[in-house]
Amino acid sequence: MSSNPGKPDGAGRRRLYLVRHGQVNYFDDTGRPLDPRSVRLSEDGEAQVRALGKLLQTETFDRAISSDYPRAVQTLEMILSGGASAGSIEATPALREVRAGRLSLMPLEAYESEVSGAYHWSQNKGSGFLRGERWDDFSARVLDWFQTFLADSDWQSAVIASHDAVNRVLISWLVNGDLSALPFLEQDPACINIVDIDCSEECRPVTAYLRLLNYTPYNPTKSGERLTVMERITQSMLQMCSQ
Repeated sequence: MSSNPGKPDGAGRRRLYLVRHGQVNYFDDTGRPLDPRSVRLSEDGEAQVRALGKLLQTETFDRAISSDYPRAVQTLEMILSGGASAGSIEATPALREVRAGRLSLMPLEAYESEVSGAYHWSQNKGSGFLRGERWDDFSARVLDWFQTFLADSDWQSAVIASHDAVNRVLISWLVNGDLSALPFLEQDPACINIVDIDCSEECRPVTAYLRLLNYTPYNPTKSGERLTVMERITQSMLQMCSQ
C-alpha cells in the first residue's frame, strides 16, 4: 500500500476489528469428524468469547459482519450481547473458512508437512489448503468481498467475526498488499485484531496500521501456548488415528 497519512487528528481514519470465532470441537467423542459447516462453539469457546465481549463492551460499531457459519455468527452474537453496540448482524458466505480436502485420504506421513505446514502452502502458486480449495480462489473470494466493503463510505468502525485463514488473508493484504505474511499471522480462538485504515476520497485502501494482533483476553500472555494453530490440529488428528 502506498503511504498517505491521514489528517493530524485522525479524522476519516477507519477502525476495523477482526475477530476469530471461539474454540470448537471438530470431532465427536468417538473421534468421528463433524461437519465444519455446522459446528457451534464448545463450552470453552463460549467462555473465550464472553471474555472478548467484556473487552469490547463499550465499543460502538457502524457495521457488524460475520461468516454465515454458525460458529462465527454465534461469536458475533455473543460479543454484541456483552454490551457492544451495533445494528443487525450481516452474515455472508464470502467469509467462510477455506475449505479443506478429505483428510481421510491423506496419508499419515503427510501430516507433518501438509497439516502442520498448511499455511506455508499458500505461498506456492496453484496449491490448495489441505488438498482442498485453492489458495488463489479462496483469497479472491475474500478480497473481492472486502474491497466492496471498503468502497462503502458509510462506516467508520466495523467488526468482522470470521475464521483463521480469512483473518490471515485480510491482514496480510492490508499490511503488505499480498499474501506473503499469511503463514506467520497466528490466529488463536476468540482472538481480536485491530487495523486502522486510511482511505482516499474514492474510499480505496491506501495505508493500513496494525494496532493489535491475535490478542486473546482469556490468555493475554499466551501462557502454555507454543504450538501453532495447525500444529495443534495435527496433534489432535494423530491422537485420533492412534486410538
